[in-house]
Amino acid sequence: MLLTVEPMMERQIIDRLRQFPAVRETHFIYGPYDIYIKVEADSTEDIRRMVLDEIRNIPGIRSTMTCFLAE
Repeated sequence: MLLTVEPMMERQIIDRLRQFPAVRETHFIYGPYDIYIKVEADSTEDIRRMVLDEIRNIPGIRSTMTCFLAE
């Protein structure tokens, strides 16, 4: 997933994201997005639920882009 976040909230958001069991990696990145996270789940429904119900509700997150691995 790629996230855009409010300025100066990156560290706080990364700390919160690391609390989710499905989150495997978190990184600051430079460019049009601010944070990269790698998520693993048993189904796309589990990912959808996590994105809509949990991640997008973290204060300071402006937008998300979810990309699925092709292989």
